[in-house]
Amino acid sequence: MWVYKVGMRVLILLFCLLLGGVVHAQPSAALDDGLAQHLLNRLGYGPAPGEVARVRALGVPAWVDGQLAPPPMPPRLEARLGALPVPEAVLLRAIASPRQLEAVLVRFWLDYFKKEEGADAALRPHVLGRHADLRAALGEHARGKNSERAAMEALLRHFVSAPSASLQGSTWRVWQATGGDQRAVLRQLLTSPEFLAPSQWNSKEKDGFRFVASAVRASGLAVGNVAPLMAFVRAPLPDADRAEFVERLAAGRLALAPVQPHEYASSAPPLRAGVAGEVSQGTIAQPGPVLMAAPTPSAAAMAAARSQPAQPERLRALLLDQKFLRY
Repeated sequence: MWVYKVGMRVLILLFCLLLGGVVHAQPSAALDDGLAQHLLNRLGYGPAPGEVARVRALGVPAWVDGQLAPPPMPPRLEARLGALPVPEAVLLRAIASPRQLEAVLVRFWLDYFKKEEGADAALRPHVLGRHADLRAALGEHARGKNSERAAMEALLRHFVSAPSASLQGSTWRVWQATGGDQRAVLRQLLTSPEFLAPSQWNSKEKDGFRFVASAVRASGLAVGNVAPLMAFVRAPLPDADRAEFVERLAAGRLALAPVQPHEYASSAPPLRAGVAGEVSQGTIAQPGPVLMAAPTPSAAAMAAARSQPAQPERLRALLLDQKFLRY
């Protein structure tokens, strides 16, 4: 009799596991614009035109994983970054890099360890690796579990406003279990219900650097000359200066010297339409026509057009809205 009961329990357990797997395999509900913008704001420097649709199409896990294993840098952008003074290169990377989370993490860890921006090249290869290697790249020596825990808590607060004790505990357990593997820690954190909750959206205030980077990204303009932006990269950015920056950006009067449109192109695949003309979650590379207008204008015409935003009044309204000051 007891053999029968044990056998039934095993069968029930297997059935529950199978059912759980089936339920887990079901596609999650489509993201709304608010959640997609939250991901782009926190894991990067805000959405560029078309990116909200891309995030909605991919869904949270796939998009987060794409930032944790990011595409290579476009070679021309990499060459351009290498030719700029460090402060300008840092800003251009925040604006143009497809590796947005990497750019955010480099800036965070430099600030946490109180290092100069020039240390970014040594740090960058390690921000998604082991924390011990990250420390070593900056010449920082481990000081035991207390310093590791402090670093984890600072990282947590950077992405989550007032993180709960539960989230701190679960993140710390992943940190300990993986030896401080930043990809594993960030994956757990950035897909957690607490991070994704609407209460987290726009709960942080932008500094001058983030405001300028996110504004230029929102404009869709190509940037060849970063120097005119540097005067506005400070914190706090006074209201009068912010209004001047917005007006000059929207009017195309910042002399950003547009580059060819393909020069800083992301290596991410284009969105493609499905059979019914809609993009469903997880179908980023399904067969179908590329979603772009036809005929395609010449590269020179596109570059000239991008010296000023396509919809300057709409851009002004967006950037002057108090909501744009938060992320």
